[in-house]
Amino acid sequence: MMQTQFYAREPTMSLEGTDLTFGLVVARYNWSVTGAVLALCQQELLHLGVAGKAVHVVYVPGSYELPTIAQAMLIHQAYDALICIGCVMKGETRHDVVVEDAVAYGIQRVSLDTGIPIILGVLCVENQQQAEQRITRGKEFAQAAVDVACMNRFLRQKH
Repeated sequence: MMQTQFYAREPTMSLEGTDLTFGLVVARYNWSVTGAVLALCQQELLHLGVAGKAVHVVYVPGSYELPTIAQAMLIHQAYDALICIGCVMKGETRHDVVVEDAVAYGIQRVSLDTGIPIILGVLCVENQQQAEQRITRGKEFAQAAVDVACMNRFLRQKH
């Protein structure tokens, strides 16, 4: 008996940002990294058709504060998606693990509670070199935000 193999085509992303509004919450801690990620993220959002005035950026002291301010942004204004940008580096203690876990859980909880997609743009790295190698993820964070914002809008319109 011959087995049939099926191959699925990779699904395409919807990357049309026109008429979408985004909030970006950016940690100031490790600014040399988070600032560079932010710049690439903003550049890519504009490239994808998002109007500059439709991108609102706020800053927090560190990654731990990202979920709280993300929630506040969604309470006070309508956004199609948020992008939370931070950088947590391993230190001599387990503090990085505590922060990383709390941030990921907090951002997911805010997203699920509000129904608004939030991109977890927090780099969790061992050292500065790894962080610098991942700065280009800012572009991917923007693409993911546009993609999920479009899908979320599509699904909401179906009801």
